[in-house]
Amino acid sequence: MTQPQREFAVQLPIGMTDDQGVTHRGAVIRKMRGHEEALLYDRDLGPSELASHLVAGTLVRLGELEGPSPEVVAGMYSADRNYLLLEVRRITLGDRLTGSYVCPSCDGEVRTSQDLGDLSFRSLGEVEDPEAIEVELEDGYTDREGNLHRSVTLRLPRGEDEAFVSSMIERDPLKAADALVLRCIRRFGTIPRSELESYGVRILRDLTLGDRLRIQRALTDDAPGARLRRELQCGACGAQFQRLLDVSDFFVPC
Repeated sequence: MTQPQREFAVQLPIGMTDDQGVTHRGAVIRKMRGHEEALLYDRDLGPSELASHLVAGTLVRLGELEGPSPEVVAGMYSADRNYLLLEVRRITLGDRLTGSYVCPSCDGEVRTSQDLGDLSFRSLGEVEDPEAIEVELEDGYTDREGNLHRSVTLRLPRGEDEAFVSSMIERDPLKAADALVLRCIRRFGTIPRSELESYGVRILRDLTLGDRLRIQRALTDDAPGARLRRELQCGACGAQFQRLLDVSDFFVPC
């Protein structure tokens, strides 16, 4: 009798860099077990903490690191964490994922079925730096002295950033999104870091909508990782809209 495959090798979109500066993108994962399923019912775990524990429980090896802890996984880039959750879902429950969305025009339910095997993803290029994503704003930000700042340097978000904003998501999702972006800003023009932190999310609220979208896309659509944005159409009213596949729904059996 053929033995079932126990371990599966994958390549991370970004990878984890060790203390010696070596980036490890190779990982080995296994299927979810009852131990990981129990985590889905643990109300003490927020969404980011749940992801950290699920990944840690199914990640056999990351580079040369055997069985990384949830604390190590929390320090991984969000794109890598989401990619691992996607691959664990595929090997555990298959590629078919059903979903339900609310049409923004008529509030009707839009049911979908997605083949996860068809999703594309982008890996980090050799010349790219996940800690230095450059964005040039169109309108920019004018500070109190009248100086215009258009150049922004971002780093890609990590699990620990998601954990920081998780408590805000339900009561104020816009504030949570802005707080996540703020944590990822390494440089905003020539504004001193202390001044940037004192402004808080107010500096992001002063930006035009177009500039806000440029920053958000640099951290999502244009960043390495699985392409989770979907084009949908409402069968009731015909409206077309976009939504992101929710990784929190990955482990709901179809």
